[in-house]
Amino acid sequence: MSSADARAVHLRAETAEGLRPVVHGYLVIVAAYFAFETLFYRVPGDPGFVPASSFATVVLCGWLFRLTRGARDLRRLDLAGHALNLMLVIDTLVDIHLQYNSIKLLYFALLLPIFAASGARMRVAAPGSVASMILFLVFAWRHEGARFGDYVWVGGTALLTGLSIGGILRAALLRVVRAQVTTECHRQQAQRLADCDALTGLANRRSFFRHAEAVLAAETPFALALIDLDGFKPVNDTYGHGVGDDLLVVVAERLREVCGDDGFPARMGGDEFAIVLTGACDDAALHAFGARLCQSLNETYVLGPVATTISASVGFVRGDAGLTVSQCLERADYALYFAKQNLRGAPVIFSARHETEMSNFSLVDHTLRAADLDRELSIVFQPQVDVVQNRTVAFEALARWHGAALGDVAPDIFIRAAERSGLITDITLKLLRKTLKHMAAWPEHVRVSFNLSARDLRSALSIHNICAAIRDSGVDPRRIELEITETAMLTDFDQACEALGVLKALGCRVAIDDFGEGYSSFGYIHRLPVDKIKIDRTFVTQLVRHGSAIKIIKTIIDLCRNLELDCVIEGVETRAELNKLMQVRARYVQGYLFARPMPAEAVLPYLETEMPRALAAE
Repeated sequence: MSSADARAVHLRAETAEGLRPVVHGYLVIVAAYFAFETLFYRVPGDPGFVPASSFATVVLCGWLFRLTRGARDLRRLDLAGHALNLMLVIDTLVDIHLQYNSIKLLYFALLLPIFAASGARMRVAAPGSVASMILFLVFAWRHEGARFGDYVWVGGTALLTGLSIGGILRAALLRVVRAQVTTECHRQQAQRLADCDALTGLANRRSFFRHAEAVLAAETPFALALIDLDGFKPVNDTYGHGVGDDLLVVVAERLREVCGDDGFPARMGGDEFAIVLTGACDDAALHAFGARLCQSLNETYVLGPVATTISASVGFVRGDAGLTVSQCLERADYALYFAKQNLRGAPVIFSARHETEMSNFSLVDHTLRAADLDRELSIVFQPQVDVVQNRTVAFEALARWHGAALGDVAPDIFIRAAERSGLITDITLKLLRKTLKHMAAWPEHVRVSFNLSARDLRSALSIHNICAAIRDSGVDPRRIELEITETAMLTDFDQACEALGVLKALGCRVAIDDFGEGYSSFGYIHRLPVDKIKIDRTFVTQLVRHGSAIKIIKTIIDLCRNLELDCVIEGVETRAELNKLMQVRARYVQGYLFARPMPAEAVLPYLETEMPRALAAE
């Protein structure tokens, strides 16, 4: 049904709503009059036709009142008007036929304005009025022939008056009804705009919260799902916002299809969506739903001449009567964050372990914001050793935080907190300046690897500040290796390439950290300005137990050699692990076997003690 047809239907319904009180009032007045007539009005010589007719009219009024109660259909009101008009004409005919009196002809004349003013529409008022006029003139012709002309004038005046009044009343009522309908349509449209996302037609954030709060108040089992599209920004940047909008529309359609009657999908903003799921919310059901959802969103999108693919990460949380909707959403967001960091393109259900982590994170986040970071942050350095020449060629700079309130906080915890809070770019700059200050006193051949976050790569200002800090330090940029993780790079590949290009232009080296942690792809290596690949320590821990691990490491080493890239193996802790690595011609190694992370003041003594070893190796 088109919007015009829908509006016409709505207009008819509202017109019926406006005219129903008129018809009901007509029925009540007529019923009261004929009830009185049934009890007290008698015609001489009448065997009982007048009371019977009057009583029948009362009964008809009652039935018609019930028929039209709550009616939003004009046809019912028309039927009631026709039936009652016919009954009034019959009552008048019976009365005049039993006992004619010229004064009774006024009954027909009085019916004219009654019909005209009381019918639902003119199509009801006009036939009754014309019929009364005809009967009025017929009786006047038969019984009042000499004065027929006077009766014609009286009848005509009554008919004209009745129809004029009826037309004016209906025109005024229709204008009021149409104005109300227009106002209501505008109100509903404004409500839809207020409650719906204009692009996708899904519920918006406001409507989502209202629905979720209603479900929570009803104590119905439910779960919240928070969805973030992986790879949407590159599509938007590459093909334009028009294609990006079309992609979001198709995503919304797929969400509706997957949710069916059990889910309430909404667009929370940008490429983030949410769902309120009602019904079974155990782990198995949520995992099954999440798998269907991810599979649907991962399918190819054909958008005109463009065909593209994206993925989606999903965080679930089961509703709890002790939590508000905002608190549930906060936990779903944490599960989503965990999915994006560890299981990209897959569903994650918020668990008790996540609750503990989130509590710790909240405490760390709050403390981090109030901390004196210049004083409390420090850097330690772990050597990267060339096992062929038996000497240290670089150090990895590792952040440490000793808070005045919390003491030592694990790096993975406070770095994640800083990334989520947005403090990481400021922390990166502070740590880089500390690192550069230490490097100034070290031998020129020693390089330092320094880690950048995904937020650093996405921020042009952060990259500018990093370049400025390196230039201002006086340290040769060629001694600096900037490490990025695969996860950070794949968050926005094009932006990462652009940022790394700026750093390479300055003279810095670039390393891919934790290669093989979960999202490795040899396909993108040749597209990046990379100088080094660091193999994740998870492969090293499998060396002794699984023969396949050393084969994978050998493949990566050979790849790096063919591409003229350095390759560092992280996490080497035992001589047995080192021996296996040397069998596949590994050259650069980092781990506790050689040294644990050390403070800056221990670096020079460490280098001095290893110098004899290096000379002996030569």
